[in-house]
Amino acid sequence: MLSLVIVAVLNKSIGVFYKLSNKTILPDLFAPVNIQIVNGYQTQIRQLAIVSATMLVTMALLWVTPATLILIMGIAFLVSAGLDWQFRTRSNLSSDSVVTVKLDRHRSWPTWSLLYAVLGYLVDATIAVAVPWLVVSKLHSHWPLSWFLTANATGILLAPLLLKRWSKQSLLTLTAFTGGCLLLMWPTFASLMITMFLIGALRGQINISFFTTIQQIPTNNRNILMTGVLTVIDTTTVIGSLLAPRLILMLGSWTLPLLGGGILLFCLTRLIILLNNQKQSSSDIDENC
Repeated sequence: MLSLVIVAVLNKSIGVFYKLSNKTILPDLFAPVNIQIVNGYQTQIRQLAIVSATMLVTMALLWVTPATLILIMGIAFLVSAGLDWQFRTRSNLSSDSVVTVKLDRHRSWPTWSLLYAVLGYLVDATIAVAVPWLVVSKLHSHWPLSWFLTANATGILLAPLLLKRWSKQSLLTLTAFTGGCLLLMWPTFASLMITMFLIGALRGQINISFFTTIQQIPTNNRNILMTGVLTVIDTTTVIGSLLAPRLILMLGSWTLPLLGGGILLFCLTRLIILLNNQKQSSSDIDENC
């Protein structure tokens, strides 16, 4: 048992540090105007890799023992780490020629962007628990879950293409649409199939926009900034996973719709405040003129 705990912790830690390195290095490798495009490609490649790896591991277990497969995966990770080191070396050599995007003082720290990301990761954690529960307890089956997960992965994979025109939409707008999708997540096959696809597409675009915003912040130590950001969102995922079963016990099938309603209400309130602030600013300018 102790060995399993140690391996699980090390495995998750390696994943977190690898993600930290990956997200930190991108602004040094690519021009700021291309970061969003690169994040889009990265999202597609990552989702395709997850789907492909799942299929390959499942098939490999038919012929290879688990211990051998773990050894192969470890060797593959070492190769990946070597490639990552080459990218980091390249970034150090080219850092002097990189142009940093200057953001105005009102966007020096994207507090609201981080809050929208927290809401998004709470949604991810709740769906990860609630959808399997709905499939078993309400649809009285287990095979639809594979279809729902496939629809969600397809949405994430196609997000940069399907929402290309939405790449300029604010995180507030994307988060509001996510809440709207949750309102429609009722325990029927058609409803869950469609909404899981839409949630995947929206969450894919939100991740692209969020990390692009973070990576464009001018800072002397991007590693510390990304460490703080990843700590917040990973902690959110853990908290969401712990709270989701309690919400399901209290709310049952209403869990996802009520969560969506709460998110939508929050976004509408935030939008009203922003519009009022803009009107106030316009009134002040008119008075000064």
